[in-house]
Amino acid sequence: MDPFVTRALSHQPPHGGDAVRIAVIALLFWGQLVIAAAEDASHAPTEKIGPIQADLKGSVEPVLSTERWPLVGKARLKVLFWEVYDSALYTPSGTWPGGGGYQLSLHYLRDIPASQLVTETQKAWRQQGRAHPNMAQWLEQLGALWPDIAVGDNLVFGVSAEDRNWFWFNGASIGGITDADFGPLFGGIWLDPDTPRPALREELISSSIEAAASGDS
Repeated sequence: MDPFVTRALSHQPPHGGDAVRIAVIALLFWGQLVIAAAEDASHAPTEKIGPIQADLKGSVEPVLSTERWPLVGKARLKVLFWEVYDSALYTPSGTWPGGGGYQLSLHYLRDIPASQLVTETQKAWRQQGRAHPNMAQWLEQLGALWPDIAVGDNLVFGVSAEDRNWFWFNGASIGGITDADFGPLFGGIWLDPDTPRPALREELISSSIEAAASGDS
């Protein structure tokens, strides 16, 4: 027993001394437990969290970067006589890296209900021959996530270097699909070599094509 406690107990008056001794012993025991727990915690290994882990564990929301990232290219989609949207591609380097990270901005020139956006997404995947076991679930989630589009609305889709995806509507975050496979497949509708809109893709990644051409010359 601690010498200080022993001396304190030896000086207790005869009446009620047993009760005091019991209380002091209990407090001493509890204090030893707390000290032991603190020592164990101080020697426990510290988990090192890399940038990707920290991002996922902290649920850090991606930042809309179309105002600060360089423009890679832009293009307007026209279907027959109808102008549908103006698209613009942004990356940290100003060139197309072939995957994340990038943000694709669509400024709509027509009213389009969310249900039609979902239908067009499914149609594009079918044209590209894409298949995924979660595809039906993704389409259902997109229908709940996207609002109906009015003329002048802006929808931005972003994919990080780790294939995390996110949507912004008129500058406000509206969330993403929590599946790393979704981002490359959805962005691939515009940016994969087998896109249903090859002319649009060529304009979107035009600066990268020009850079490659100048490097070959």
